[in-house]
Amino acid sequence: MDYDELKNLQERVAYFTKKYMPLFQYTHNSDQTPLFDDKNNTCRFCGKSSPKVTFKKKAHAISELIGNKEFVSRNECDVCNEQFGNSFEDNLSKYLGITRNLSQIHSKKGVPSYKSESGKSRVDFTNKGIVIQDIEGSNFIEMKENGMLIHSVRQSYSPLSVYKSFVKMALSVLPYEYMFYFWSTVKWLGEKSDATSYYDMKDYEWIIERFVPGPRPLSLTLHGFIRNNDVIEVPFYQFVLEFGNYIYQIAVPCKFKDYNLGKSKNKITIYPMPHELEFIKFQFGKIETNFKVMNNPNKIKGEKLDVFMGFENCEIYDGNGKKIDDILKEEGINLKERLKYKPINLNEI
Repeated sequence: MDYDELKNLQERVAYFTKKYMPLFQYTHNSDQTPLFDDKNNTCRFCGKSSPKVTFKKKAHAISELIGNKEFVSRNECDVCNEQFGNSFEDNLSKYLGITRNLSQIHSKKGVPSYKSESGKSRVDFTNKGIVIQDIEGSNFIEMKENGMLIHSVRQSYSPLSVYKSFVKMALSVLPYEYMFYFWSTVKWLGEKSDATSYYDMKDYEWIIERFVPGPRPLSLTLHGFIRNNDVIEVPFYQFVLEFGNYIYQIAVPCKFKDYNLGKSKNKITIYPMPHELEFIKFQFGKIETNFKVMNNPNKIKGEKLDVFMGFENCEIYDGNGKKIDDILKEEGINLKERLKYKPINLNEI
């Protein structure tokens, strides 16, 4: 770690230590038993109770598509659950794209497969690991000296809906007594049209996205931070979600508490939460950080998503004229589906 990196890390530690207090930290598959529900069985998003609304469906406080099985909310009614699932989660799934496959994130139906729009490339997680099928000339795979660069394309998604999906998760795990401060945020989440919003949340609509290299280095973990003092000009509530190879951090809109935010001439600075892997010499490399503005309610089409997969060595397999299906059978690989295109060169598959 050089001087500039050390200084930056110290600044970020001081930022969270002086300006925030930890509100919660939950790790998936641990001995903790976090409770994300109100005993009165009142939906924290629409405010309705039984019998006006029902609570029959299993509502995941954290999206199941990123591997959550145990963080469940019993105070999210069936109507809100369906609404958020059809809009926010669908966009989040398309935004994450191939990363869920390469990070081996087990969702409801297992690790999802990736299929290119052209149909010439496919990635599956099998009983033998990740299997990549590609056709010569597709430009899906670019071989490097120490790995391969995978050129994928995200399905069409709305950046604002992706941001809202993180906000919805942040509110789902927030202790119930704090929900009073976020009534306008809840109303904003429930708006039918993002293009004509009644609430001005543009100062919040961004994410810090961090990539952590290595084979699934992160367990599904949630962090919540609440501002120490309302005089301090930082967002009231920051939420951090880590899983697989990614860390996502947002400031959750809170107009009730952040009424003074940005009114002075002081510049508001947001720092990525320090991670324990930054304090050691991590064998797989440094954490990459990107700041992304997510205020666009319109669909983004054809956005490229390049992911690098490293390896220590690569061995070219000589098929000796055998059929692909026979080779897969010999290797004990069970694929969901084979490419319909016939490869030109067996030795390059």
